[in-house]
Amino acid sequence: MVKIYLVRHAQSTGNIEKRLTGREEYELTDEGKQQVEKMTEQLENIKFNAVYSSPSKRATDTIKKLAKKNKLKIQKMPELAEMYFGIYDGYKWEDVDKINPSISLIHEKTNEIMQIPNQESTQQVADRMYETIENIAIQNKDRNILIASHGVAIEAFLRKVTKVPFTIEREEYSQKNTSINIIEYDEKNNKFYLKTLNLIKHLN
Repeated sequence: MVKIYLVRHAQSTGNIEKRLTGREEYELTDEGKQQVEKMTEQLENIKFNAVYSSPSKRATDTIKKLAKKNKLKIQKMPELAEMYFGIYDGYKWEDVDKINPSISLIHEKTNEIMQIPNQESTQQVADRMYETIENIAIQNKDRNILIASHGVAIEAFLRKVTKVPFTIEREEYSQKNTSINIIEYDEKNNKFYLKTLNLIKHLN
C-alpha cells in the first residue's frame, strides 16, 4: 500500500492579496514561513521515500525542509500545478468582479471557478491530478510519498477520489495553507482511499 501525504503550499503574497493565483509566482509571507515550520514539525517523524511538487516556488518552498531532512530531491511536475485561470490568471478577485461579477456569483453558488475565457475546467484539473498522482503511486509501491500542490487542484483531486460534489461539504474540502491530506493507494485494485482530510492541527 502506498501512503501519500498531499499538502497545500503555505500562505503566499498572492493569498493575502486575494488573487486567482494560478500559474503566477508568489513568495511565501512571514506567516507562511511559520506555517512551513509547523507543518515540517508535524511530519518530521515520517520517513518519506520520494517527494514531488508543483513547479511553483510557493509549493517547493513549503516542502524543501522535509525533502532535505529525508535527503531527497524534489521532483517538480507541471501536472501538479494550480488550475490555470485563463485571461484572469493572477488577477485580484476585486478586479475580476469589476470586469465580470458573474464569476464570483457562480463561485458562490457552485463552489467552482468557471466561465473565464481560456481557463482550465475543474474536470480537467481533477483528471490531470488524478492521472499524475496515480502514476506516482504506481511508481512507488509500498512507499511514503510527499506531494505539494495547490488549493483548487488538491480539492478537485480529492473530490474525484471520494465522488463528493463541489456543492456540498465546502468547508471540509476547502484546503487551508499547509493542510495535510493522507491518501492510501491500493495498487491491486487501482483505487485511492482518503484517510485524513484537511489536517491543520499543527496550525492551532
